[in-house]
Amino acid sequence: MSGHINKTVLITGASGVLGRKVRNRFIDAGWNVTGVAFSRANKNNLIRCNLTNFDETNSIIRNVKPDVIIHCAAERKPDAFEKNLTESMFLNVEVTRFLAELAAKENIFFILISTDYVFDGNNPPYKEDDTPNPLQAYGKSKYEAELITQKISKEHLILRVPLLYGEVETLDENAATILLKNIKNTTTRVKMDDVQTRYPTYMGDVAEVCLQLCEQRILQNRKEVHGIFHFSGKEKYTKFQMALIIASLFQLPIDHIERDQNIGTNINVQRPNNAALDCSKLSNELGIHINQVKFETTIKNCLEPFI
Repeated sequence: MSGHINKTVLITGASGVLGRKVRNRFIDAGWNVTGVAFSRANKNNLIRCNLTNFDETNSIIRNVKPDVIIHCAAERKPDAFEKNLTESMFLNVEVTRFLAELAAKENIFFILISTDYVFDGNNPPYKEDDTPNPLQAYGKSKYEAELITQKISKEHLILRVPLLYGEVETLDENAATILLKNIKNTTTRVKMDDVQTRYPTYMGDVAEVCLQLCEQRILQNRKEVHGIFHFSGKEKYTKFQMALIIASLFQLPIDHIERDQNIGTNINVQRPNNAALDCSKLSNELGIHINQVKFETTIKNCLEPFI
């Protein structure tokens, strides 16, 4: 039992927006935390690891001997995904396969962070056992990673989350904060989607869910903490509505932003119109309730440094 009192977690993609939050939350909770990252490892005091190099990954994990692996690393920008299909597929699918297999072999609790983009958005809200039908390569890769993860071990856990936002190092780190870039650039007219409903979800809340899942599974030894769970913000906005909120928070002009209601005609990558996630399983089955932050308050704090 001594290994469990040690409570050690390894986080992939620990230099990314979500990975940073998850890492900090576990450190605050007194866990032993190892973050691995690739391009931004040095400045964040993380272990440099190329996850696509399985020998390297294997030796780091065997060295750390974690109780939990939280797999946050992924190519998660649908447009970037299509531009580098082979590398993106390998990262999202094959790396997941390798980690899930190693975790199963070493009896490590494995959490895969997945996405609402596994659904087509035609029939929300989606429950965990609804059949996915992804519209784009990114969603397909995550669905494939889910299937592999479940096939490898019934003990593994998949956490599906929608559009995430939070404290960023640069505005283009996520889809909500990047809107400020468009708003501030008043010389360029830009069309912004006012059709697709999104559920912006604060990274800090997701990190809290990950912590509670791990504490239940590792510290309380609750064997039912596995399978698929959904977690999502409750407020819904289109991209255009989010931009309006951001502009009004900082009294910025928004005449150059045009509301686009013809989504789908001129875009490269299809996205679901409304992939709302039903998150009741998390509270009903595990008693996990997160007192969620409000989008307006939190996005303001996140963007303040960039005004």
